[in-house]
Amino acid sequence: MKKLNVSGLIIFDHDGTLVNTNDHDYTLYSGMRELLQLLKLHGLHLSVWTARSNQSTTQSLARLDILDLFDDIYGHDDGAPKPNAMGLERLSAGYTKNQVLHIGDSRADIEGAQGFGIEVIAACWNNPNQVQNFMQKTSMVASSVDDCKEFIAKKFNLNFDTKK
Repeated sequence: MKKLNVSGLIIFDHDGTLVNTNDHDYTLYSGMRELLQLLKLHGLHLSVWTARSNQSTTQSLARLDILDLFDDIYGHDDGAPKPNAMGLERLSAGYTKNQVLHIGDSRADIEGAQGFGIEVIAACWNNPNQVQNFMQKTSMVASSVDDCKEFIAKKFNLNFDTKK
């Protein structure tokens, strides 16, 4: 399939968003690998902004065989930690704020993205009890990876329909 050209950046959180770190063996959430591959196919750039160290994040993503899908990683040891937006600023250099979307599961993710002036999806597939709380903070609250995919499609005006 031909790679489409979309100018945009999606910045993911690691723990609780990309990766289920509650499991002894870290695992990707159901549908996450397919979503990441689909986003790359549509020409979106992908990065990670995390409270973990850069090295730990790199190792985790490599173990899960998705490291090559990401263009950049910003960990707590790369500068100021969340919710300080330094990581978002560095990762999004070269993009307008309208071209950037953050996806995270914590208050620090939401506050950091909103403080920086970019849209944010609250990822609640790790903790459904957060839905009501996050609905007061952002209009995009995803209970599943599929919900997240729909918000991304709307944000970047994408058609993920694979039916012919």
